Amino acid sequence: MLAVDVRQSLRAGQSVEQGASRWWRYAHQTVAQHGDFLLAFVDGGVCVGAFEIRDCTADEAHGGKYAFDLAPAARFQWALGRRLPLPPGRNPARILTGQHLRAFLDAAPHPLSPTDQA
Repeated sequence: MLAVDVRQSLRAGQSVEQGASRWWRYAHQTVAQHGDFLLAFVDGGVCVGAFEIRDCTADEAHGGKYAFDLAPAARFQWALGRRLPLPPGRNPARILTGQHLRAFLDAAPHPLSPTDQA
């Protein structure tokens, strides 16, 4: 699962989805392995958007940064307004894996149904 800091985009008047969808620097392998869902966060790691990544492209005109085609992810709407267990660092583009991903999934208010886990 990917996570991006959309604070600057919101200050520029963009919507959360617009800010989350454009120009993030990730390695190709990272996107291939972890690019199913994207969480948008602001100061302090508070979740302000949860999206499914439908498609993505690396734009060489923007230094190979990724643009994502996003759709709201209903299964993670519970996370809105909650603090995300982000890995340490200041990079605005993060990856939730291992213990951070487990902590996020464990914070869901109810167990995921088998269809949610797909």
